[in-house]
Amino acid sequence: MNDSKKPLTNPAMKKAMADMKANNTPETRNLMINMMMRSTFLVPVQVGFAGPPPKMDKNGKVPVPPNTKVSFALLGTTDKKQYFMAFTDWDELHKWRKNPAQQTMMLHFDEYAALIDKNPQVSGFVINPFGDNLRFEREVVASLKQQKDAFAKAAKERAAQKRINPGDKVVIVELSVYPEELMAPVCDVLEANTQVNEAYLQMMIVNDTQKSYLMVLDAPKDNDLFTKVIQAARPYLQQAKMDMNLTIAASPLGQQGIRGSEPFYSRARGRIYEQDEED
Repeated sequence: MNDSKKPLTNPAMKKAMADMKANNTPETRNLMINMMMRSTFLVPVQVGFAGPPPKMDKNGKVPVPPNTKVSFALLGTTDKKQYFMAFTDWDELHKWRKNPAQQTMMLHFDEYAALIDKNPQVSGFVINPFGDNLRFEREVVASLKQQKDAFAKAAKERAAQKRINPGDKVVIVELSVYPEELMAPVCDVLEANTQVNEAYLQMMIVNDTQKSYLMVLDAPKDNDLFTKVIQAARPYLQQAKMDMNLTIAASPLGQQGIRGSEPFYSRARGRIYEQDEED
């Protein structure tokens, strides 16, 4: 259970919804769905601990002990359906109920999908029901979850097949053009992490046949950061039918990837690839 008192704004998600509302096309819908599947939402709950409430850990999470009862607030509609609610920020939640004592949790798409699957009386979930009022019906949620799991499984299998082994010939080629659709969402993630000093993107060719992107982060190894970067990159990679390997600058592969190269992002200089395009 996350600390729901931390600021939550979701500007990228709100922009994706606004863009779709202004121009509802397959492209804007797909961008909105991809953003939704990697966003964090506030959900109002009522938590009943069997004993004293646990303390928050150093990561801002509250462990949920056994026998803890969590009840989720549901939104009823005029056609007698019930939905879980998902708020992009506190302002949206306060449109529903402005109660300083309101308990909340932070949930992701996978957790909403699991809740809907376990509660057959619930028809889906709705984002900002008193603002954007964007519904995701049960069947749509199940389909999106199935697609996401299939893609993750296929990516894992491809990664296993393309694992670099001792003796493999590895060639790193510098990109002449950076794809904006990949750079922008990745830089959003990097800018939110103060441990990232620089980031590089190259083309990696293994044994003259296997092509993939190689992203090198000048940062400590952090699985959570890696996951967020891959999630941000996934829509473009899926569309371009490309894989991407991710490593840190301190690794042997990372050292090879940054040698003689310019970063596309720097904490000190910002999004360098955009500056290069302006030049």
